[in-house]
Amino acid sequence: MKKYIIKLSESERGQLQSITRKGKHGARVITRARVLLKSDAGMNDDAVARLVEASAKTVQRVRERYCEGGIMRALHDAPRPGAPRVLDDEQEAYLVATACSDPPEGHRHWTIELLREKLMADHIVDSLAVGTIHARLTQRGIKPWREKNVVRANAHA
Repeated sequence: MKKYIIKLSESERGQLQSITRKGKHGARVITRARVLLKSDAGMNDDAVARLVEASAKTVQRVRERYCEGGIMRALHDAPRPGAPRVLDDEQEAYLVATACSDPPEGHRHWTIELLREKLMADHIVDSLAVGTIHARLTQRGIKPWREKNVVRANAHA
């Protein structure tokens, strides 16, 4: 006797059929929707696995996730925590303000390495990779190392 038996409601069945027909979802979601539909039709794990071209273990996991957490849990992966932020909002604001300010004496513009040194000298961070600085600034469209993208607070029109 199966521990995780799928009994879909009419609305769930319609939702899953829509997912499999429209193609607006990722391959994993579509496969999981097909697993649920075939399981609801009474097929065993091995037969479902062959039809959807997945492993029997995948079919078992989708059934289990549906029974324990509902349709959304069965279709979608749980959010992953990811790495902790390297810069908090205040540190990032300082980085942006510094990058938009005048460069140090003897320099035409800020470089990533100069920004890194400034943040460390001002005790904003203990250490910081240049890749983090590059990513944080380019995400905002700020590229002070490129002369044409320099923003100055006291620029004359």
